[in-house]
Amino acid sequence: MSAQTHPRAADAVADEGAGTTAPRPAAAIAEGPQPKASTGSAGTADGRSRETERAARSKTPSHRRAVAFTAAAAQAVAFTSAALLLFLCTDIAAEFTASSASRWWPLGAFALAMTLAANATRRTGDLGRARYTGALALGGLTLGSLALALAPTFWFAVVAAGATGAAAGLVVAIAGRVLAAVEYGDGSASVALSAAALLTGIIAGTGALFLLPLYGWRGVFGLVVVAGVLAGWKFAELVPIRAQRKRTDT
Repeated sequence: MSAQTHPRAADAVADEGAGTTAPRPAAAIAEGPQPKASTGSAGTADGRSRETERAARSKTPSHRRAVAFTAAAAQAVAFTSAALLLFLCTDIAAEFTASSASRWWPLGAFALAMTLAANATRRTGDLGRARYTGALALGGLTLGSLALALAPTFWFAVVAAGATGAAAGLVVAIAGRVLAAVEYGDGSASVALSAAALLTGIIAGTGALFLLPLYGWRGVFGLVVVAGVLAGWKFAELVPIRAQRKRTDT
């Protein structure tokens, strides 16, 4: 039997071959093709636009400068805590009437923990999200300094000094990686900022000695707590989640 004797079969064959069906209504033709609706497409587009805007802002010179100075300030706080502990070790031992043989134990615990923490981060590879790890390290430095300022016994002060040293080592290592990734200026400026942070820490620790008669060694370490809170806040606000090196076209 031919397709002429069966009009419905002929229509089906025509639909399969040409891929066309009944004519579209005039209103549908005027509206044009309708986009396919997908669940959550608007939220995804908004999220991508925010990520793009954040990434573009992190590449601007002013933002890179702010990130570099924030990382250098974090290192300065860590170096200040080390300088203060060096200068105030004898005062801590004198308050707790520690023996002359053990008066340097807080400084030794701080230096040992700081060295181990800073060197251990070199073997861990990528530290992950620099914003969060750096802010957590600064939080540990703040809590360690607070515990040291409130130490009830000498051996508690030794343990608190060790915890502060470990956090300070992490801060120096993480902030150093952020400085290296930012490559502020031509790259050498990042090294200069890190050296300036060390010098600033020594100067701040020396200057804090003038406050020793007013506040005592506990009050001086309280200033480190305040500086740690401010540095952690700015670090979490300005440093990108993953600090990536600036790419330059050659």
